[in-house]
Amino acid sequence: MCHKVCFYSMNKLFIKTHKDFVPMGKKRNVVYKINCSQCEASYVGQTGRRLGTRITEHRKHINRKSATHSVITDHRLQFGHDFDWDNCEILDVERFYNKRLTAEMIYINRQEKGLNLQTDTDTLSRTYTDILKKI
Repeated sequence: MCHKVCFYSMNKLFIKTHKDFVPMGKKRNVVYKINCSQCEASYVGQTGRRLGTRITEHRKHINRKSATHSVITDHRLQFGHDFDWDNCEILDVERFYNKRLTAEMIYINRQEKGLNLQTDTDTLSRTYTDILKKI
């Protein structure tokens, strides 16, 4: 009987397959949803900047001396409600602006008690809206 002895390395390269955790407030290129804390109303938006920066802008908008208000500020003033700023939900992450806008419009259409204006979805193709109605 002839046996050959051979050696092979068991060394394997371990590659880190996950990314470092990024706190929600520091995430960029997101479609997000903010819920009213007193009723079922919600607002869907998108930003390429840090989410925390955008949420802070929404939060402080009520203090601005402006003739026009955002739909969030209108809701806060009209009903005396506030939003659940600390539990903002990330619906999608998309680094390409046009894809992010399309995702935002789709999520706006899917809201039950959305505060977003109808004009926020005017450029959404009828193909998408017809499919979304069937889902």
